[in-house]
Amino acid sequence: MDKEEAKAEKEKDMMSVSSENELLTCHAKFEAFPFFKTPRFLKGAKITLRLVTIVTTFIAMLCMITSHQSTTMLGTPLDARYSYSPAFRFFVYANAVACFFIFLSLLATIVFYLRGACPTNKCSYLFFLNDMMMLTMEIGGCAAATAIGEVGLHGNSHAGWGSICGYYGKFCDRVTISLVFSYVSIVSLFILTVISSMNFKENPL
Repeated sequence: MDKEEAKAEKEKDMMSVSSENELLTCHAKFEAFPFFKTPRFLKGAKITLRLVTIVTTFIAMLCMITSHQSTTMLGTPLDARYSYSPAFRFFVYANAVACFFIFLSLLATIVFYLRGACPTNKCSYLFFLNDMMMLTMEIGGCAAATAIGEVGLHGNSHAGWGSICGYYGKFCDRVTISLVFSYVSIVSLFILTVISSMNFKENPL
């Protein structure tokens, strides 16, 4: 047993050293491109990512709101609206809130860059906190809408729920487009949060 434990400890140490070497390699690769750490690049990246987030969240919200479709089945008029689903409503609210607060942070970013009046430690923390909260909200809204959208697209044979996309094609297409733009905004917010955390790390409270 002692030999087996010693062997396991040795393998564990080797894996730890390997992980540390991989981290050092990644750090060295990042350091090899100092351009990506320059203030000019970071400023441009922040503004660009905030613009991308504003546009994608607005389009996602707009597509979901305008996804209404009416049809007739067996002589009975039926319609599909996002407002019928609490998950879709939450999705719209999440995108609206994210769009609004990222727009405010974009204005603040531009003002601070032009005037140079931003206290580094407090601003870095507030920007990081704002980006992280908006990212969390977007992930929650997108996850809820994706779950409901998947049921609408494929149904659920175990529960006896059929797919509705064969009857509400426009509705399902708009929801799909909305989700795609929302996922793009999540990626943009994630990168933005990473950049904000880098600034906060350099200027801690």
